[in-house]
Amino acid sequence: MMARGDRSPRDAHADRTRNALLEAALNLFSVNGYDDTTTDQIAESAGVSPRTFFRYFPTKESVLFFGEYDFIDAVSGVYLAQPEELSDFEAMANSFALLAPGLKRIRKRIAQYREAVASSLVLLGRERRNHEANAETVAKAIAERRHLATPDDECQLLASVGMLLVERSLIQWLATPGRGLDDIIREEFAALPVVLK
Repeated sequence: MMARGDRSPRDAHADRTRNALLEAALNLFSVNGYDDTTTDQIAESAGVSPRTFFRYFPTKESVLFFGEYDFIDAVSGVYLAQPEELSDFEAMANSFALLAPGLKRIRKRIAQYREAVASSLVLLGRERRNHEANAETVAKAIAERRHLATPDDECQLLASVGMLLVERSLIQWLATPGRGLDDIIREEFAALPVVLK
């Protein structure tokens, strides 16, 4: 009898296959660019059939954006758990910084993702829509913390500013190995009030 947290061999195999496809896709996107990489090439590189590729991912684009909402959803939960004495801005800075160390293990994947997006105008457009959707998710969490039914302009502005600071932090983190993303996020958030004085 399996313990609750145990995973079946079938689940473990599915995870290995999904990760192999993801790694193969990101490596090929880095070398060839997103637009010049085919799903057949990804499948071949991962050692599976093209049919298997589509069992795990409905489109080539879906490989790239796999798991994209997990981090922002986690941020929302952590944000709503922040102490009430923190301002909304401080709570947001703290939430992003607390979750940042979890991204360290996928640093290479994040860098490859950014390269792939930069190689395709289609993906740049998709990335822009994702940023807007992520900012909307954060704005809803801010509204909930403020006991508002829906985000007002102030919630949306604060969320957009927060997402911009996180984006700036990611760029710095990828460019400076050895620095912690959480430290960079805290510095970026701390710098804004100083600049606005």
